[in-house]
Amino acid sequence: MSNSKRGLTIALLCYLLWGVLPAYWNLLAGVNPLLIFSSRVVFAFLFMLIVLPIARRTKVFWETLKNKAAMRWLVPASVMIAVNWGLFIWAVNTGRVLEASLGYYMNPLIAFLFGAAMFRENCTKLQFAAVALAFTGLLISVIAYGSFPVVSVILALTFGAYGVFKKKSQTDPIASIAIESLLMTPFALIFAFVFMRDGIMAVSIAEILLMVGGGAATAVPLVLYSRAINEIPFTTVGFLQYISPSLTLAYALLTGESITAPRLVSFIFTWLGLAVFSVALIRIAKNKQSTCEVG
Repeated sequence: MSNSKRGLTIALLCYLLWGVLPAYWNLLAGVNPLLIFSSRVVFAFLFMLIVLPIARRTKVFWETLKNKAAMRWLVPASVMIAVNWGLFIWAVNTGRVLEASLGYYMNPLIAFLFGAAMFRENCTKLQFAAVALAFTGLLISVIAYGSFPVVSVILALTFGAYGVFKKKSQTDPIASIAIESLLMTPFALIFAFVFMRDGIMAVSIAEILLMVGGGAATAVPLVLYSRAINEIPFTTVGFLQYISPSLTLAYALLTGESITAPRLVSFIFTWLGLAVFSVALIRIAKNKQSTCEVG
């Protein structure tokens, strides 16, 4: 399998996992969201400590940790993903769910723009048409929301920046996620024990086990994401991200949540954009294949 096909497969798997994870986190509905955030960081790090020797990446981990050029990108990447997670949980906890979800629909557009501007990635007319459709859907959501979505924009920018820093680092996916979780763990532990000691004592055994499993649920998609951005264009990785919120929407509808007419129209434009972008990827793959055959 070529790098591009493997990268696409990895990206699809990553977004499928992110799309179904809300069903997992819903099992922890009775736990303070801020405590869930802290536990995700800590147990993700513990999970990566187990994975490193199994995947034979312990040496790479230490080499990367000592590599100043790599750490120049991984440190800000850790900050960006921590801000993104923290802001998302704060938004959910303060009743800004709509604004938070809108941010994840902005992510692919931000990633596409970053890929085209910062990595000079060539994009076809069909891909730009797909972006135009998705942007139309986003615009409908913003108008329906009624005010400028500050939280949405920050969520989209921080995750987009996270992806840029990871692609710039070009580090081993397993080692890089282990380092990121290592950098965030001390702050997560301090935050949990200083601000939520009472909340920790109130957690049940079943909830503790779910939070332990949440470490793997957090780390695995991030490892896949890190691998994907090392192998395929950033614009492609970003645009395929529409798969995750679309699956999350499907889950929300299955669990009884309703959808407004403007939001439905917005999603239709987004899905059309995703379909057009998929056609563009297929055409690019066919052109590469025919070029190879001629050569």
